[in-house]
Amino acid sequence: MIGTRIAAVAVGLATFAVVGLVTGSAPVAAGATAAPGWSVDPGAGTVQPGAGTPGGRELLLWSSGAASSTVVGAGGLVLHARADLCDGPPQAEVVVDGAVLGRVDVVNASQWWDYPVGPALADGAHTVQVRFLNDVMRADCDRNLHVGWVSITTAASVPALTSTPSSLLAPQAAAGAGDPFTAGRPYVDPTYPSVRAAAQRRGSDPAGAGALDRISAQTAAFWVGDWYSTAAVSGAVRGYTGRADAAGQTGVVVVYAIPGRDCGSYSAGGLTPQTYPGWVSAVADGLRGTRTAVVLEPDALAEQGACSGQGDRAGLLRAAVRTLTGAGATVYLDAGHSGWVDPATMAARLQAAGVAQARGFATNVSGTASSADERSYAEQLSAATGGTHYVVDTSRNGAGSTGQWCNPVGRKLGANPALVSDGSHQDADLWVKRVGESDGDCGGGPSAGQWWPEYAIALAR
Repeated sequence: MIGTRIAAVAVGLATFAVVGLVTGSAPVAAGATAAPGWSVDPGAGTVQPGAGTPGGRELLLWSSGAASSTVVGAGGLVLHARADLCDGPPQAEVVVDGAVLGRVDVVNASQWWDYPVGPALADGAHTVQVRFLNDVMRADCDRNLHVGWVSITTAASVPALTSTPSSLLAPQAAAGAGDPFTAGRPYVDPTYPSVRAAAQRRGSDPAGAGALDRISAQTAAFWVGDWYSTAAVSGAVRGYTGRADAAGQTGVVVVYAIPGRDCGSYSAGGLTPQTYPGWVSAVADGLRGTRTAVVLEPDALAEQGACSGQGDRAGLLRAAVRTLTGAGATVYLDAGHSGWVDPATMAARLQAAGVAQARGFATNVSGTASSADERSYAEQLSAATGGTHYVVDTSRNGAGSTGQWCNPVGRKLGANPALVSDGSHQDADLWVKRVGESDGDCGGGPSAGQWWPEYAIALAR
């Protein structure tokens, strides 16, 4: 046991995904009956004080085993849970009256989440057992499960589950199904740095200010990475997604903190395999209740296996997809670009990373390949991954590629961010790369991520 062995015993839905997640710490909905206590297998865990739970007690499972309780009533079963994450999330199996209702990967670490478990139960007393299936303990982390409480509520409306992986597609169908840009164009952020830069140049360089205005009319995605702590990232995301929602537009958030990021190059960094899942859960907290597209980890699959320190990259991405889709986001896994990894290899990596539970994938992020090349590549990937959808980064591909990737000279803005509805599998053109931010200290540029107005103006002229 490490530290206090926090854990999330989440009961829930199906093996790959969290279905019908609702954030909240209210004890029990009106008309619900909470489990009064737990009988814990010897050595499997304990009942201990717990904040935000009825009676101030929670179930902690720290070893593979089970705990049982009883609920009384009719309706949907809801398990309220959170997790200690270690090389991926804990998995729980929920059994009611001797029959397995479902399994769930418990991906939330920062607060209690509600996991409805279907189908609805008939009126009466029911024995509920929660089984912790995949305990892991290492010198630097410990995977555990916490259950706050179990309740029956007539407000729950959850479809019956099956044990097949196809049932795990339900979160995406409920939360992020369909092209998110049909309901609102990609968000134009009035806080984008080009807005202030144009104002500063208006008197001395009106042509440059006009070029920056072209960027300000579209702007680009909001990136979050390990420069935001786990405590701070939810608020940062919420600030952006709240502005996008208020504008009636669709936010685009880029998650960029994968362990071993950029393999030691200009954007090197990232979190550890142990801290990454909890940080992603905090990102998800900032997305919940908004219409947001997420581009997940640029270059991560293209560079998979290319350097040390990556951990279980496919497993980390799978868990991230589940966490983010569970929060209602529409997720696109990054798939490199047409000149990098061949379609067959990338399709296999996408499948291993959970693209079936996402909306699809993104191509050409920060790249300069032409839209024609990217669409050809992406349609091949789509065909190899069951018809998944995709977005293309057109932020600086207006003049095509010269093969140079780091602050390439002579490149131009590409197609404006917009919905694509031409019968292909493409959802949208997006400006994912932060237009005007440097790729790194190459080609005369500042360090990676720094605003570079001269480069921005050159792209927009």
